[in-house]
Amino acid sequence: MRIYPEYPVSDHANIQRILKELNEILDRESKRPEMYEHLTPSMRNLLENEIIPALENEINWEPSDADLGYGSEPPLTANEMHTAAWREHQEAHS
Repeated sequence: MRIYPEYPVSDHANIQRILKELNEILDRESKRPEMYEHLTPSMRNLLENEIIPALENEINWEPSDADLGYGSEPPLTANEMHTAAWREHQEAHS
């Protein structure tokens, strides 16, 4: 009998586990003789140069000042955009 309720693993933790497994697959693949490889060269290239770096980039992402919008104008609301467009429309037809 469990005393603590079972908590689900977060999707972020699942992605980290998958990334670890992909790296382990590449490590095993690099140790196999050429004729006994399980992955095609294009699959290995895709994993090494695109998929794994993209996942690592997302996992290690940290917000910077640029990402938070510091030093830039705040985004316009829908109402502000429509008002500006209406003014431009009126000016164009007057």
